[in-house]
Parts: sequence; structure tokens; C-alpha cells
Amino acid sequence: MTTLPKITPHSTHITRVVKANPYDPYPPRELSFSMDWVSIPSRVNPLAPPPPKRRINSSWETSDQHWHNEKRRNIMQQREHLRYHSAWSKAFYGSPADRESYRRHFREVLKQQMDDKVSNRRQLFCSKVKESERAVEYDRECLQKDAEKYQQRHTYLKQFRDANKSLMESRLTYVKERKLNDNIREREVLRYNPINWSGTLK
Repeated sequence: MTTLPKITPHSTHITRVVKANPYDPYPPRELSFSMDWVSIPSRVNPLAPPPPKRRINSSWETSDQHWHNEKRRNIMQQREHLRYHSAWSKAFYGSPADRESYRRHFREVLKQQMDDKVSNRRQLFCSKVKESERAVEYDRECLQKDAEKYQQRHTYLKQFRDANKSLMESRLTYVKERKLNDNIREREVLRYNPINWSGTLK
């Protein structure tokens, strides 16, 4: 039997632990819901004011809602300003825990930068090795193709030479046989039909 997952109600306290980017400006933004966020009022929809107020069709003014959202925005900006611009004093005038947190943050950032540099060097080295392997493989393929072409050309020229040699030999044999046959025929002709019938030419 399958059951649907339970939906967490909106009133449940949620804590989100998100690893901050070490390259973000100090201090890192804390992405967690804590009691400090209670002082920030919730945002109000100007077109739907919270109860017990109601929006009447005859009145289209939303100045109170916009003023509420503007105060909320100002409070959040002030908190961000104080969080960023008062953090530098903790490293010099803060408690030992704050100073240690400040130093630990920058040690972790430095370690992360060193790890990133090492990983970048490793990736660059691996890419160069792969490029060298591809170049060596391409050279080997080119040399193999050149050797195969040379072997094919050598075989073709050898066959061409053998064919020419056999043709010349057959031609010489034909010329010799023809000359021999011509000589035999001429002897036979001279035998039965000599040039000097009277035999005066000796």
C-alpha cells in the first residue's frame, strides 16, 4: 500500500544549511531561519491586505500596504549594511570566538583557493596529456597510412615492372621465332627456286 508523503506545515521551524561560496565577500550570508528574522515584518500584498482589514472596491488606495513594505525594505537594508560594514571590527576588537571565526573563514578560503588552483593545474595537465596522446596517435596513424601507401605503390610498381619484362620477353621471343621462320622459308624458296640457275655464281 502506497502513501502520500507528509507535507510540512508552514509553521514548522526549518533550518537550511547551505555551504557558502568561499569567493563571496566577507562575512558570508547566513542562509538559516533564526530568531533574528522575527524582527523583520512579513511582506504584505498591496492588493490583498491582511485581516482584519479589507480592500473595498470603492477605495483603490494602497498607501498603508506600500508604506509597510517600504519600512520592511529599509529594515532589511539596514541589517545588511550593519552586517557587512561592522564585520571588520570583529577581527580586531571582537571576542576570541569572533576573531577565531574570522581567521578560520579566511583559512578555509585560502585552502579552497589552493585546492582550486591544484585542481585547475591537474585538469590542465590532463588536457595536455590527452592532447599529446591524440597528437601521438595521429602521427602513428599518419605513419601507418604512409607505410601502407608505400607498400601499395611498391607492389603496383613491381607488378608493372614484371608485366613490362614479360611483355618484352614475349616480344623478343616472337621476333626470334619470326626471324627463324623467315630464314627457313627463304631457304626453302631458294632451294626450289634458286637465283643462279646456271650455277655461274659461286
